[in-house]
Amino acid sequence: MKEFLVRMPTQRIAWKEAAWIFVLSRLVIILITVIAVIRFPQAREAFARDCARDPSCFLSWWHWDVLSFAGIAQNGYQSIQNTVFFPLWPVLLHGAAALFGASLVGYYVAGLLLANLFFYLALVIFYLLLSQDFDQAVARKALFYLCFAPYALFFFAGYSESLFLLLCLAAFFFLQRERYWLAGMSGFLAALTRSQGVLLVVPFLVVLLQRYWSQRQHMTWRDILHACSPLALIPLGVVVYMLYLWIAKGDPLAFSTQEATFWHRHLTFPVVSLITAFKTFFHHEVFDLRLLNALDLGFTLIPLALLVLGWRRLPLSYSLFALAMLLFDLSYPQGIVEPLTAAPRYLMVIFPVFVLLAIWGKRPRLDRLILVLFLPLFAINVVLFVSHYWVS
Repeated sequence: MKEFLVRMPTQRIAWKEAAWIFVLSRLVIILITVIAVIRFPQAREAFARDCARDPSCFLSWWHWDVLSFAGIAQNGYQSIQNTVFFPLWPVLLHGAAALFGASLVGYYVAGLLLANLFFYLALVIFYLLLSQDFDQAVARKALFYLCFAPYALFFFAGYSESLFLLLCLAAFFFLQRERYWLAGMSGFLAALTRSQGVLLVVPFLVVLLQRYWSQRQHMTWRDILHACSPLALIPLGVVVYMLYLWIAKGDPLAFSTQEATFWHRHLTFPVVSLITAFKTFFHHEVFDLRLLNALDLGFTLIPLALLVLGWRRLPLSYSLFALAMLLFDLSYPQGIVEPLTAAPRYLMVIFPVFVLLAIWGKRPRLDRLILVLFLPLFAINVVLFVSHYWVS
C-alpha cells in the first residue's frame, strides 16, 4: 500500500511533465512547418506554394518512408522490396486509417496521429523509468532533449520510430518492475516493428542475471526456466514475420534478401561502415552528398563517443542495449555513396544517449551547449523534411 501511494504522485507528474514538453515540441514543429511551407519552395521548385489554392500544403509530411508504410497498410506486401518494413506499424496504420475512410488523406492523418500518440506515451514511460533509476531532474531534461534532438522530427512524422521507441522503453519499464512476461511481450511487439527489436534480449538477459545470480544457490532448474521463458517471446516476433513471408512470398528471409538486393545493405564489420563514410566524405565531389555524409558521420560518432565516455554512469542493461543497437546499425551500411544513410534516425531510439546528456546537462554551461547544438539543427531538419529534401 505504501509503494502504491508513493508511486501515484510520480505517475501524475510523469503525465504532466510529458504533456507540456510534448505539446510544446508539437507546436514548435507545426509553427516551423507553416513557415517553411509558406516561405520556402519545395525541392526542384522555384517558388513557394500558394497554400490558399494548393491543398498539397496540407500534405507537407507525406514524404519518403511514410509512402511505403501507407502503401503496405493499404495493399499489403504487393511489392517484395517493401518486406524490409516490418508489419506491426502498417497493421496499426491500416486499422486507424479505416476511421478516416482509408483514403490517401486517411492514411496520412492516421500516421500522424498514431506517431504522436505513441511518442507521448513513450515520454510518459521514459519519465517513470528515469525517475526511479535516476531522479526527476534527469527525467525532465532527458524528455526535453529527446523532443528537440536534431532528428526528433521522425517522432512526429508517420514513421515507425515512435512505436519502436515506446515498445523498447516499455520493455525496460516492465523489467524494472519485474513484470517479465509484459517485458517479453513488449520485446515481441518491438521485433514485429523493426528487426532491431530482437536486441531487447540483451537487457533482458542482463537484468535476469543480475537479479538471480545472488539467489543461484536457492534456485532449481525449474525456477530458472520459469524466469527465462518470457525471453523467448522477443525473437518470436521475427519468427512470426518469417512464417508470414514463407507462406505469402515463399521466402522467409525476404526482408533480409531485399535489404541486400534492393536497398544495398550488406552485413559488414561496424568499423568498415565508418571508414567507408570517411572515404566518401573526402572523395565525393557532389557537395550535397558530402554534406549528408558529414551529418550522418557526425550524428553517428557523437552518440558513440557519449556512450564510451559515460557508460559507467548508466545501468549495465542500458549500456549494453545501446552498444548492441549501435553495432547492429553500423553493421548494415547502405552502399558506398551514403553508407550511413538513415543512421542518425535509427540511433534516435537509443534512449541511454539522452540519459547521459540529461546527467551532464545539470551543469548550466553544458545544458546551454546542448541546446545551442540541438535547437537550430532541429528547426533546419524540419524545414528540409517538409520541403521534400532528404534528411535521414
